[in-house]
Amino acid sequence: MTIQLALDIRLREDATFSDYVGPAAARMASMTGLLYLWGRPESGRSHLLQARCHEATVQGREAIYLPAPAAHQPDILRDLELVGTVCVDDVDSVLGDDQWEAALFHLINGALAQGGFLCLCGASPASQLKVNLPDLASRLRGAMSLETNPLTDDEKLAVLQARARGRGFDLPPEVGRYIMDRSPRGMQNLISLLERLDEATLARQRRVTIPLAREALEL
Repeated sequence: MTIQLALDIRLREDATFSDYVGPAAARMASMTGLLYLWGRPESGRSHLLQARCHEATVQGREAIYLPAPAAHQPDILRDLELVGTVCVDDVDSVLGDDQWEAALFHLINGALAQGGFLCLCGASPASQLKVNLPDLASRLRGAMSLETNPLTDDEKLAVLQARARGRGFDLPPEVGRYIMDRSPRGMQNLISLLERLDEATLARQRRVTIPLAREALEL
């Protein structure tokens, strides 16, 4: 998609439905029309949005994922209703701005008229969003709603172990718990630490142990 390339927006390779833990992935994959996705930070919102775009591109359809809309002007949404799959992250960051709200309202109407899939994403339910434009508020509250699935600590450990295997090394449970107990438990942070641990194993040619994890955390 030319807009995606112009913005240099790249989908994470590991942000697929098969890599998501929880039933929200299957529901997201099957939904059509207008969807409002919500959940607290680090609960997999961006993962699901990118997964939906991945699925569309694999099937030969155009898709665009727009993160951090507040970093752009509202006209970034112009003509996006012509794209079959559009996923806009952190939409609550631009609510309250009259120009952004008008642009979102027009995008919703256009996407629905075109029969495409449009997903807008925020941190709270649509009923709790602070929206100035009544018509936009009505559209958001009338959209299909889907909540993400926050991971338990055991599920986070399982994800880290799966990612480690994908990188060609084993992450013993005690090492995974050691990392989780000594760092913020958001998945993005944990995956970043896993990447540092991977680099440490390659540089030192050592198997993954708690002492090696300690060294990696201190880098």
